[in-house]
Amino acid sequence: MPLIEMGSSGSPEPRKVLPDELTEGFLKLGLEEGNRVVMHASMSSIGIVDGGAGMVLHRLLNVLGKKGILLMPTFTSVTRHSSTHANFTRAGCWCEGRETRHLPFILELQPDKEIGEIAHRLCSWPGSRRSLHPTYSFVAVGNDSDRFVRKYSLTDPLQPLKTLLEQDSFVLTVGVELDSISVIHMAEQRAVPRKYVKERAFTMGSTGPIWVEVVALGCSVGFHKLATHISQREIQQANIGSAIARLYSMKKLLATAERVLDEDPNALACERSECISCQAARD
Repeated sequence: MPLIEMGSSGSPEPRKVLPDELTEGFLKLGLEEGNRVVMHASMSSIGIVDGGAGMVLHRLLNVLGKKGILLMPTFTSVTRHSSTHANFTRAGCWCEGRETRHLPFILELQPDKEIGEIAHRLCSWPGSRRSLHPTYSFVAVGNDSDRFVRKYSLTDPLQPLKTLLEQDSFVLTVGVELDSISVIHMAEQRAVPRKYVKERAFTMGSTGPIWVEVVALGCSVGFHKLATHISQREIQQANIGSAIARLYSMKKLLATAERVLDEDPNALACERSECISCQAARD
């Protein structure tokens, strides 16, 4: 086990990660050329990487090869306006009623910081393609990447994932947990549609900025409850730097979530009384 250096304040220093360690970790997960992957990742959890987020992507894309595909969410809350902002925890928009604080969606608009540094970097990757959904965009790189993002629906924010699901695909998490996995929203979309509320989004129309109505994703805080229903034999796990990385079959993960929700539609709801999304699902 690598030594953890201590900073001057006595707190652990982020571990330095060599590029070859990244490749080794991805291969240990069982990833190989031609795989199709949707990734959710935390750069800070990995450590200090020579080459930064670009090196993480470089090493992963080398493993996936020219026939592979990498998809990541690149959501933008700055374009959203509704009574369900602040992660669905209170009424009232983060813009405090001043819609002029919103920005219209353009491809150059960076995703939310919570989406992570790696997703930011993938948006500017050579050959990357990003969908035009004003709040729930995805970016794809790899073989025929445009096919996964060219179609988007204002009433179905998960369209790119459904296109990926048409073939054998994987969900890769690096340093994040189940509450970051967008695929689980697909199960709730069918089983608990009440969690999906309407919002407005600011985007560019043919004559300038316009507001459009969109369907928003529900709360994901309770997704951690799915862990007890997932067989460990169905998860490949390895270390990517200091982060724990997990690889799931996209179809099996979705099937497990759907089975759990068929038995109890509120099985993945959070317990917060102030959560507008989960309370709507219980009504």
